[in-house]
Amino acid sequence: MPDLEEEARSQMPLWQHLDELRSGVFRSLIAIAVGFAIAYAFIDPIMAFLEKPLTELLPEGEAHLYYTGLTDKFVVYLKVCVLAGSFFMSPYLLYEFWRFISPALYRNERRFLIPFLAFGTVSFGVGLAFAYWVVIPYGYKFLIEFGSPNERAIITLTEYFSLTLKLLLALGIVFEVPVLLVLLGKFGVLDASFLTRNRRYAAVVSAVVAAVATPSPDALTMVLVMVPLYLLYEVGIVGVRLVQPAT
Repeated sequence: MPDLEEEARSQMPLWQHLDELRSGVFRSLIAIAVGFAIAYAFIDPIMAFLEKPLTELLPEGEAHLYYTGLTDKFVVYLKVCVLAGSFFMSPYLLYEFWRFISPALYRNERRFLIPFLAFGTVSFGVGLAFAYWVVIPYGYKFLIEFGSPNERAIITLTEYFSLTLKLLLALGIVFEVPVLLVLLGKFGVLDASFLTRNRRYAAVVSAVVAAVATPSPDALTMVLVMVPLYLLYEVGIVGVRLVQPAT
């Protein structure tokens, strides 16, 4: 059972919960600002790292990104700094999320904090790595080589980073699926038998997400995305079995 302090926090009126939410959002924004400053200090190697999957595919002497608007480069750099800073501070951002929901939890449930932070951060990082080293190279290679060899691409900075950052963010979030399933299983919202019965729907959803998330329409790239997505669901089932309350 929760102690008196925990019980008092869990029974706070609505306006106090909203005040806690406001404070948490404010602290999160400060953390993102700190992460932004760290990312900006290393912006050149970060940009080179993000551009590498494309520049390695382009012919020698043509491995460049172009910008057509005077502010395009500045805006892209800002977006990269915000997302990179958010990634750097993701353990703290996850902590703030946990801190907001923790008043509704018992003490034994709060022990789940460190595994939640660790696996949440690792899963997001694995999703980014999968997008960077698998989805983006294979997808962009198909798109560049598609069509006549006489055609040459003029790829703008804005276009490339708009698509690339969306893919990185989307795959990073998708790879959080096992963590979310385990979290819901831990709190008794769903159980392993429910997830097992709905495997066929998970396979369909994985195929749809793969079709939407991949930049190229070729079957190989879609399969390379679909199979890991479905395996994430299976990992979630195993995790839920391990943590679900005994019946």
